Amino acid sequence: MILTSAWVSAIGSVVTGLGAGLGGWAALRGVNAWRTEALGRRKAELAEEVLAQFYRARDALIWARLPAEGAGAEVSAHDGAEAAARGANAMAAPIERLNQASQVFSELQASRYRFMAYFGEDAARPFDDLRKVHNEVVEASARLIRAQGKPVSEGDAADQDVWRNTIGWGAHGQDQLADRLERAVRTIERICRPLIEEPTPRPRLAHRLAHRLRGHGGSVRN
Repeated sequence: MILTSAWVSAIGSVVTGLGAGLGGWAALRGVNAWRTEALGRRKAELAEEVLAQFYRARDALIWARLPAEGAGAEVSAHDGAEAAARGANAMAAPIERLNQASQVFSELQASRYRFMAYFGEDAARPFDDLRKVHNEVVEASARLIRAQGKPVSEGDAADQDVWRNTIGWGAHGQDQLADRLERAVRTIERICRPLIEEPTPRPRLAHRLAHRLRGHGGSVRN
């Protein structure tokens, strides 16, 4: 078979078309891979940020629940206003400490919806669990403040024991609130740590995409 100029031209057009098609396919794959890598990088950065926020919030709650000066003193209705004031000041310590750390909890809750967007609604449960612990400590502290200097019935005494346990000033033993706090942190760790510890892929997909585009006549500006 003798190849005429028309055949040569046609074959050249087909080859050029195939080359362009393959180049476009390779470029599209490169773009998709770059998007996947960029998404993974953003998820890893958010995971690192949120995990650090959880650690700070846990430490703030542990500090808030440490007994303050005068925490073990019992104040009755016969002890006078001054003793009642001292007791109220001691009971207010958890609220004051959490107020000092308010930015920590604000930043954590601000990350909640971003975290849900990347990891799903179920990933918000540790946020909710930690917030419940925070609210319970504040509420128990407020109830104890209001109870200072008032007559205490048997039922009131039982309630106050529960509130004292909530703010960490109860009898030594199993601390259920501390266990709940630790479970929330462990849950968020299981979500975040695999992303944080995942090695960075190489070579960088952006560089590979640029190389492919150059090889197929594309132009990439730095």
